[in-house]
Amino acid sequence: LDPRDFVSARDACAAEARRAGDRELTAAIGRLRKPTVAAWMVNLLARERGDELAALFDLGDALRAAQRRLSGSDMRALSAQRRKVVTALEKAAADLADDHGRRATEGALREVSQTLNAALADPEVADEVRAGRLSSIVEHSGFGDLSAVPLTLVPETSDDDTTEAPAPER
Repeated sequence: LDPRDFVSARDACAAEARRAGDRELTAAIGRLRKPTVAAWMVNLLARERGDELAALFDLGDALRAAQRRLSGSDMRALSAQRRKVVTALEKAAADLADDHGRRATEGALREVSQTLNAALADPEVADEVRAGRLSSIVEHSGFGDLSAVPLTLVPETSDDDTTEAPAPER
């Protein structure tokens, strides 16, 4: 549903569940949040362009693998591909919104891009996007999964060093 229609549809479904005597379902429906326009656009991608979105998730896997291998050349090539894929998906989201009677604003497209980039960086976000049930955009901050990167922040000390550096924490 277009976000403009969400609240009335949610309330109608909750009323129907209430009439049927299903308190648990009524409460669950009542907890559903109206999606932002950008979240709705990403949900449209998941529902109507899942194959194109799958290319994004595959690219995310490849980027994380290149990061684990510390392959700068692969990271550069994949980053260029990322920009192309995200731009194409932004356009697809705008087209879908238009098909559903809503013009995509620059702000909404920026939020779509933020969410798609978050899905590239984080497999859990990718799963949320894939499900097509976002109610708000997702932003990613940080460097992604660095668990495979060797941690050598503090140089080892020799026996004749007079000061001891603390051991790095993981």
